[in-house]
Amino acid sequence: MNFEVTHVSRGNIQLKAGDRCVRILGEALLASAPTEPSYVIYVNSLSNWEVPPNVALTETEKQEVIAAIRKHF
Repeated sequence: MNFEVTHVSRGNIQLKAGDRCVRILGEALLASAPTEPSYVIYVNSLSNWEVPPNVALTETEKQEVIAAIRKHF
């Protein structure tokens, strides 16, 4: 599945894959060096799709979401 980051705020990241949407909670950080992380994601908040509602993400989809976020940053 091809995930695209569509929105980043200080408290969550939203992604889209086709007609499906997912949101993962996290925190934006002020990095003091270029190699430090700029965002912390809460992997335990990644469980269900927002659209369609109440449909669980597979472990593969979760890993693809994380990979897309890493690529974005």
